[in-house]
Amino acid sequence: MKEVRIRKLVSGLLAASAIFTGAARGKAQGTNAAAAEAFFQDGRALFDAGKFAEACPKLAESHRLDPATGTLLTLALCHEGEGKLATAWAEFVEVEGRARREGREDRVTIAAERAAAIKPRISTLTIDVTPELAPTQGLEIRLDGVAVGAPSFGVAVPIDGGAHKVEALAPGKTTWLGTVSVKNESDAARVAVPALRDSVRAVPPAPEPKPVEPVPVTQASEPKPSGGWMSTAGLVTAGVGVVALGVGGYLALDAKGDYDDAKRGCSGPDGLDCPTPGPFEDVNSARSQGNVATVVMSVGGVALAGGAALWFLAPKTSTKAPAVGRVRLERVGVGPRGVVLRGRF
Repeated sequence: MKEVRIRKLVSGLLAASAIFTGAARGKAQGTNAAAAEAFFQDGRALFDAGKFAEACPKLAESHRLDPATGTLLTLALCHEGEGKLATAWAEFVEVEGRARREGREDRVTIAAERAAAIKPRISTLTIDVTPELAPTQGLEIRLDGVAVGAPSFGVAVPIDGGAHKVEALAPGKTTWLGTVSVKNESDAARVAVPALRDSVRAVPPAPEPKPVEPVPVTQASEPKPSGGWMSTAGLVTAGVGVVALGVGGYLALDAKGDYDDAKRGCSGPDGLDCPTPGPFEDVNSARSQGNVATVVMSVGGVALAGGAALWFLAPKTSTKAPAVGRVRLERVGVGPRGVVLRGRF
């Protein structure tokens, strides 16, 4: 019965003010004006049928496309029928001011009467901020996602009925969320926002170590003992031994010849009775040279045997041992300080 009474009242007001006529909606031209007119007609039909929840969005879109005082007045009447008294009251007040500037006293009268009629029925919401919360640096209060200025704290603000979300946030603080339910008419709802707690920053978990793919490692083969140096040393030592044996043999033969020549000039059972000192000295020199030859040949024999041992004991590898150059003997002799050997490899 209440909705029927409202519709009858609104229909009479609209008829009296002639706001449903094309002339009353304004003179906007173009696509927006045509679309606005279409939305307006649909909204009016739904409004007449009492379908306020469906009519109001269409009327709002018509006003957005072609802002007109008549359309806004119709939207205010629709919001009143829908039960959004705070929104309707604000729209009636705006229509009254615009109608006065446009010289439309009929609309001024309608808007003023409806605003005065619904004002006592409007519900309010008061957001109380505790003394502990008020001095918080960077404090921000939001009502249904819209920031609320500090002057509105503790003030009963007109609001439409329904559930409303209140948020309080500040840097370094944990956000507080609250919900308050407000009745459609004559409700004085309040919500108290408590002090915000310090936020504890969660320490991000340490990232799990990425699995490291094994790098294929080629196992180096252990170096095999090389016998090259032993083979080389054996060859060199054996070569020296051969040279020493040759030198010793040469010295021995030369000493034997000198000894025989010296004994021909001497007599006696041992051949050492020499008429002059010369042959005697030659015999002694030959003997000394023979002793040196014996030593050299002994050294040569040892060197040859050692070189042969090194050669046969050296580990055999695929690497060829460097060839030993030939030994060329250029001069062999006996001097005051011993045996003199000159040659080149």
